[in-house]
Amino acid sequence: MDTKKRTIIKTLSYRFFVMLSLVVTGLLFAKDVTWISKFIIFSWTIGLVSFLVHERLWVYFQVLKDGAKDTKLRSILKTITWRLWSLSIMFLITIFLMGATASEGAIYAVVSNIFFVVVHYTHERVWNKYNWQRT
Repeated sequence: MDTKKRTIIKTLSYRFFVMLSLVVTGLLFAKDVTWISKFIIFSWTIGLVSFLVHERLWVYFQVLKDGAKDTKLRSILKTITWRLWSLSIMFLITIFLMGATASEGAIYAVVSNIFFVVVHYTHERVWNKYNWQRT
């Protein structure tokens, strides 16, 4: 089982790579630095809390574990559940906090989440290789 310290460090490292993905996505949509910065701040604060909750829930949901480690299928399921929740949050942030239209919010949420799927699965597999702070 992951310790709380591992969950916190894992969450912070994930949020860092998400931030890089948000920068790339913002640049793809030709957004200015102010827009990208605001979006990163909203994503970091709201996304950080959401990701911590998601990780802690999965700690207690022990299906598809191989001893202390996650199986590939478990990593895929964690990625899917997180992406669905994150997609919803991203859409709402873009509309309500960034002032985008519903169609702009949907497009931005989908494109950024495509990047995030790769980031999340890769992040899960890398963290799975190390037993640091695992009991």
